[in-house]
Amino acid sequence: MTNRRVSHPAWEDWISVIKPRILAENLFCAFAGYCLASGWNVEYSSLIFMMVGTTLLIASASMMNNYLDRFRDLNMARTRNRPLPSGRLKPGNVLVAGIVAGFVGLVVLLVFVNPLCMVLGLIGLLVYAVIYTAWLKPTSTWSTSVGGISGSMPPLIGYCSFSNELELGAWLLFFILFLWQPPHFWALGILKKEEYRAAGYPLLPVAKGVRRTKIQMLPYVAALFPVNYLLFDHNYVGRSYLIVSSILLIIWFSKCVNGLMTKDETKWAASNFRFSLYFLTMSFLMIMIDTALWRQIYG
Repeated sequence: MTNRRVSHPAWEDWISVIKPRILAENLFCAFAGYCLASGWNVEYSSLIFMMVGTTLLIASASMMNNYLDRFRDLNMARTRNRPLPSGRLKPGNVLVAGIVAGFVGLVVLLVFVNPLCMVLGLIGLLVYAVIYTAWLKPTSTWSTSVGGISGSMPPLIGYCSFSNELELGAWLLFFILFLWQPPHFWALGILKKEEYRAAGYPLLPVAKGVRRTKIQMLPYVAALFPVNYLLFDHNYVGRSYLIVSSILLIIWFSKCVNGLMTKDETKWAASNFRFSLYFLTMSFLMIMIDTALWRQIYG
């Protein structure tokens, strides 16, 4: 069977390299962070510029990720038709666009939001592009955990764009994302472990095996329980958030435990991966809803 190159309009390829689904998820979390800090007392200029700057930084990180991964992407079925490995976009153009987007995003945060958000954005960009993509992803099983630092920056930036300081609420949002990412991504890694093996990535399921990966998911998910409770205990959110997030966590933790006994690893991993997305989406949606209600009643 011969491989056929699929034709795509150039604009679709450029949208693809900024990873729009990941971009939307991160902006959703950044907005939730702003809501938690502000209690919906919105300062529209800071909110808009925070979202613009964060968008540019996430797009920059994604383009650099595509640039650095372009050769290994050829070895994975789900990535080999991306614009760079397939040759539809020139690597140099994507790299330059990524650098420009990152620079402009940092300037927007510095000038129109605050220096703290710019520093957080710079840390996120450097961790994702340099430490995660260029260094750890092709060399170490620690890539997923360390890379979680960059994925945890959007809600931190959103929160600090209003507060202009690293309060406890900001750190709790950071730790929700930081603890969520490894079990979420390892579920995908179990699903695609042979592709990651072919590409030469020492992802945990590849390097240590599926059972070790399942066991290692458990402490991450379990650690989310106290983090969620602290959000409630320190009056950042109300009881409705705590109830919904706790129920979701109990279900997710139960699914992880069941994974130790399941025989159909593919079905379990797909289900676990989907549910991790449900947990994150519903939890941050509840932060937005519950923050507004909590501040109206008690604020």
